Amino acid sequence: MLAFSTLFVGGLGWITLDRADNRLQGLLSQTLTEVARSLRLSKQSSDLSTSAPFLLNLKSSYLIRKEGQALLDALEPILEEWPTRHNGSPAKASPFNAEIAQAVRRMQSAIADLVVAAESYAAERRQTQIINAELALLEGRFFRQMADESSTTSEQRMWLALQTLTNELVGAGHAGNLLGVGERRRKFQQLQREFSFLESSTPHWSWEMRLEDLSFGEAGLFEVRRRELSHQLESQNALFRIRYNASLISDLAAKFAADAETGLSSQRLATATTINYAKALILVAMLASISVALLAAIYVSGYVTRNIQAISDAMSRLAAGDRGTKLRLKLRDNDEISKLHQSFRIFRANALRLDRSHRQLGQQIALFETIFANISDGVAITSENGDLTAINRHFSKVLRPKAGVSKRGNIEDYLSHTGFSAAAVDRGLTASFQGFAELDSADGHMVEVRCSRLPDGGAVWMFSDTTERRKMESRLRQIQHIEGLGKVTGEVAHDFGNVLSAVSTNVHLLQTGSRRVSRQILLQRISNALEIGSSLTQRLLAFARKQALTPEIIEINELVEGLADLVSIGLKEGVVLETFTSEGPLFVKADPGQLESAILNLCLNSNQAITGAGRITISVSKACDETVLMTLVDSGCGMDEAVLSQAMEPFFSARADGEGTGLGLSMVYGFIKQTGGDIRITSQPGKGTEVQLTLPLVRGTPALPPPPAKKALLIEDDKEVLAAVKGQLETIGFQVVPVQTFEEGLEALETLGEFDAMITDLHLNEGHTGWALVEKCLKDGNRTKVVVTSGRMPKKHHYSAHPHPRVSCRPKPLSVEILLEAL
Repeated sequence: MLAFSTLFVGGLGWITLDRADNRLQGLLSQTLTEVARSLRLSKQSSDLSTSAPFLLNLKSSYLIRKEGQALLDALEPILEEWPTRHNGSPAKASPFNAEIAQAVRRMQSAIADLVVAAESYAAERRQTQIINAELALLEGRFFRQMADESSTTSEQRMWLALQTLTNELVGAGHAGNLLGVGERRRKFQQLQREFSFLESSTPHWSWEMRLEDLSFGEAGLFEVRRRELSHQLESQNALFRIRYNASLISDLAAKFAADAETGLSSQRLATATTINYAKALILVAMLASISVALLAAIYVSGYVTRNIQAISDAMSRLAAGDRGTKLRLKLRDNDEISKLHQSFRIFRANALRLDRSHRQLGQQIALFETIFANISDGVAITSENGDLTAINRHFSKVLRPKAGVSKRGNIEDYLSHTGFSAAAVDRGLTASFQGFAELDSADGHMVEVRCSRLPDGGAVWMFSDTTERRKMESRLRQIQHIEGLGKVTGEVAHDFGNVLSAVSTNVHLLQTGSRRVSRQILLQRISNALEIGSSLTQRLLAFARKQALTPEIIEINELVEGLADLVSIGLKEGVVLETFTSEGPLFVKADPGQLESAILNLCLNSNQAITGAGRITISVSKACDETVLMTLVDSGCGMDEAVLSQAMEPFFSARADGEGTGLGLSMVYGFIKQTGGDIRITSQPGKGTEVQLTLPLVRGTPALPPPPAKKALLIEDDKEVLAAVKGQLETIGFQVVPVQTFEEGLEALETLGEFDAMITDLHLNEGHTGWALVEKCLKDGNRTKVVVTSGRMPKKHHYSAHPHPRVSCRPKPLSVEILLEAL
């Protein structure tokens, strides 16, 4: 029975409420549409009344007509949206439509009048400005003539009279109303009568006639000003009509909205009546189901009502501020009471969190005030224009201003009364400053300035006295320098000890006449040890910036492109070298050999840092008017901060294979510094390394660079001999491409073009000989000179029986003299 009565009541209520809802939805939609239309109309009229005055500020007639037409075009949609007839019948249109349309048409007429008046006003205003400009020139001329000491008293009196007449015209040109213009005209005519004595001097009389021509007539100042001010009044009248009609439209729109609301209320009342009838029927059905419902109510009240009452009481206590309120209810899972209880717990948790946030905010504010008042640095807060709005008690202690300086003035004025005034001007510490700067005073004090901008345009300034800290840093740098010198001394002593040990041992073997090792090998060992010592000395001199350089004016783009082939040969398989040069030539003054060695060192370091495939990029650009920037980027393993901080220290090496002297980067650093440039390294583990070299740009038109060096290919499987012969070839002016295997030599001959010279060892890797390379070189080129060298040169070979003019066979070891003779 309860289910049947519920279905009956529900069905009856559904049908009744559905019909009522449809009626209300339709009416509400219509009413909202009308209200939105009226609000849009009110906004459009207000926008037009606000935009219309800007026509008077336009100077061009074209712009005035264009903007005026835009305002008229904006009114057309209003007339279309509020028609006076609906489907040809005026009776079906809203009674407000006709009034709104009339107000819109009146506004159109006022805008048209405003456009005409504004055009005329702008034209007359331009004419007034032309006359005022000419009067200003005349006024200056009369003043100079009057100030001329060579003029007689009578002439000065006449010039003064002319200046007085000009002043009256200037006043008329700037008068703000017709009364002011009329008064100026009357005064001008009166002065003309009083200054009749000007007729006695023809020059002065002609100037007075010029002033009269500028004053009277249709194009005269007084008539132009009269028309200008008249058109201004007409414009103001048109603006008044526009604002009046805009206000009228807004009132009509408001009445329209009120009328729509009244209609909605009447329909709502009718719907309520229908619902009341349905309520009566529902009540009868409900009485029939009360007996059944009472049984269910008794059961429900024992669970639902009691729990709701408990939750309600707990909510009241929580709202009253009792945050310790808790509920201990026996609930079923996932019913409404359980959800309500869960909502109470969330609300209580939010209230506790809000209280905790308020306490934390209070603590933060108190902490900020404590820090602001007690921080040892000077802190100031300034407004957008630089006025001091708040300072702490250490602000004056840090800056030490002169006595009597206002603490509420401008930050620039405040700094100008301190010992840091000159430094503040040099660093650009104005109201718009942002960032970091350092100031120093004549008495040796130093202050660090940090300024951060606030969202409202103001700024927070912090002034830190760093005098003592800088002194400590200076002492620390001295200590670190001494420690570095100690480290360098120890490493140099160790390396030179090894060199001297090798020389001493081999000299001893020479003296004792060793039978196991030949005299030639012992001498070669001594020579190699001396080469190592010489190289070490040169690298130390490079790091110390004391090496002997031979600077030349070189074009950096050509140097990088010419070095690319040499660098590519020494790279691992899978490592690609890319070069990007600048659009125009960039000339620097540097030792080309040392610069090439520095670039090669950096590329080889990058090559060692790359595992597997990778990329090395060299780019050249003009950093500014004074410097050239060369950037080398690799995709290697990168360096952490600890390694990066020691990267340019001498004898420091991070190579995992234990190779390397640790002087590569330190040599590059010393050379770049000695050349007048700078080096900067940035790196992150796993993201590669970027090295930036900056060199001074040569100004003017540099002299042409020297002709390119001769190119030589050197094939030698012994690493030490390769380095020694390479240095000898470079000494006599060759650019050397060194390789260690037969395959690399063959690839160089095939890919790098024709060489001027080729020096090859006879016995190479894996049973290969240098004769094959000689034959290929003679076959592919017609100018390459070839030197074949070996410590075991056979007495008979092909070229001993059939000599070739470009082939020379020499025993090891080679020397500069032997190479010069052979080449």
